[in-house]
Amino acid sequence: MKYRKEIDGLRAIAVLPIILFHAGFTNFSGGFVGVDIFFVISGYLITTIIVDEMDKGTFSLLNFYERRARRILPALFFVMLCTLPFAWFRMLPQDLKSFSQSLVAIPIFGSNVLFWLTVGYFVVAFELKPLLHTWSLAVEEQYYVLFPVFLMLAWKFGKKWVIALLALVAIVSVLAAQWGSATHPSFTFYLLPTRAFEILIGALISLYINHKQSIISVSQSVSQSVSLAGFALVLYAIFAFDKNTPSPSLYTLIPTIGAGLILIFSNSQNFVGKLLGSKLFVGIGLISYGAYLWHQPLFAFAKLKTLDELTTPILITLSVSSIGFGYLSWNYIERPFRNKNTISRKKVFIYGVIVSIFFVLIGLLGHINKGFSERVPVQITALINYPHEPFTNVMCVKKYPQFSKFNACLLSKDETPEILILGDSHSQQYYKSTALFLSNKSVMNLAAWKCLPFSAEKHTSVDNCNDRINSAIKFITETNSIETVILSGYWSYLSSGSFEIQNQNYRQPGALIETQRDSFIEAGTKVLDAITKSGKRVIFMKDIPDLDFNIQTCFDMKPYKTNQVRMDCHMSYSNYKTRYKEYDALLTNLLKKYPSIEIYDPIALFCSNANNICRAKNNDEPLYFNSDHLTLSGSDLVVKDLFTKH
Repeated sequence: MKYRKEIDGLRAIAVLPIILFHAGFTNFSGGFVGVDIFFVISGYLITTIIVDEMDKGTFSLLNFYERRARRILPALFFVMLCTLPFAWFRMLPQDLKSFSQSLVAIPIFGSNVLFWLTVGYFVVAFELKPLLHTWSLAVEEQYYVLFPVFLMLAWKFGKKWVIALLALVAIVSVLAAQWGSATHPSFTFYLLPTRAFEILIGALISLYINHKQSIISVSQSVSQSVSLAGFALVLYAIFAFDKNTPSPSLYTLIPTIGAGLILIFSNSQNFVGKLLGSKLFVGIGLISYGAYLWHQPLFAFAKLKTLDELTTPILITLSVSSIGFGYLSWNYIERPFRNKNTISRKKVFIYGVIVSIFFVLIGLLGHINKGFSERVPVQITALINYPHEPFTNVMCVKKYPQFSKFNACLLSKDETPEILILGDSHSQQYYKSTALFLSNKSVMNLAAWKCLPFSAEKHTSVDNCNDRINSAIKFITETNSIETVILSGYWSYLSSGSFEIQNQNYRQPGALIETQRDSFIEAGTKVLDAITKSGKRVIFMKDIPDLDFNIQTCFDMKPYKTNQVRMDCHMSYSNYKTRYKEYDALLTNLLKKYPSIEIYDPIALFCSNANNICRAKNNDEPLYFNSDHLTLSGSDLVVKDLFTKH
């Protein structure tokens, strides 16, 4: 295969936006498409190598997997090894347990499946997962387990048939991604079936060029124009896309087709080829794999250390450090392991197996020991005793399969429910405490994350939210055993304007918009009318105050004290009231129409007018485990007060 330096330059165009995107630089809001570009490049290069060898009759699966092992494993394992001490000293037990699970999944190239199953609403934010970015390596390696075998089986039918079959798979994949981005976004993001079309774009380009026996022959003016168009598509995606852009989806065709056009039409004679073939871009491209491996752990552990937003100088330093570590990784790890004269095939496979087993064993230890909670003070243990787990139980799912789309379906007894708690994660946090406090009652919880008990669909980030709530209301009104309905939710979402966390510490409130207010009143009226007319007792729980600081800063997080702990573990009550006065007024306006509804406000448990503070801990015990969800102690406090007064 002839070396094309502009492809290394394209790698630089892929990796730099990824790093800057994860650093949080808003100008690179679509920098995540760098992964899509990497997939296209990988599909092109690997297919070219395989097809060249198959044409010559020299292709060997053993040789192929040896090359992949030399390319992927040494640098990956070294980065994983370097993360171990930082994870031990910086991570909470629950987070270390999650990290340990990734140590098991990565060597078997299943981390994308792990993160699909576990990266959810209550786990540590994605930017604090040091090895989250390995999902893309898993996607590639899963593809390359299947792809060579497919080529070997289909090769006898001719390249035309191979191209046609792969094109069909690519079309199905992109259509599945478009559908899944709306209905199953996590599956679509992490898993191979909806990512395959990106790699296949590169593979199809390689196969077509190989079939024609040369790079497509066009005039210099055409190659200049088309390669510039491809470059423009890539840049458009990098700067115009953002976190709200469905990915992968039809939108992903913009950067991937752009990358494909660059692969086909860029050359040493046109602008794009010269730019990407420059020493700077080629140099960054050569070390791009190492830079990609290093950037996520650097950002994650820096954020874990400060528990605060990183300043711009620090983010720039970390970004540059990613490139620096990438160079060291390329020069001292990647290059030596690629040299067959230095390290034999036998050693590559033996070392690979031994180190894989090492990480799997370490990971299993961390998982089985639940993140070694003895490393941290007893107060911190409260932060991992979520009142929300488990999210579902078999009894509830078996009895009421119609609620399978709810994130939580819990039933305390194998009986029809007498108490039903309905809402989002802010209702889920009360289930365990309620079931324990009312042990003589059958308590049921139905919760859908980010889906208020009533809100217009267009003002939630969850598809089919209204369908879920409507099914719950129908169940409530038709189930005679239900005596009491407790409505709880993140009501102050209405004044924060979004469920998205602006940073890891707390949510920033925003002004209510007219349509949001009106749609909430309309949806709330519909729901409350239906429940009250059914004769059920209704308790409306107002929300707990959400913090404007990170609860973790109130406690020593590490085995050894390295940071000063925040002494004033509280916030201003007057500021909180100002922030949420619109939300209070809206709820008051809605609820005054329903005198039979009992309103419970937990604010007095947390806030004091006399001291003008809202507390986040009781004595030395945390009441919250993040900005707006309670620990089990906090939940117990609220539930006991609720049922004492009601």
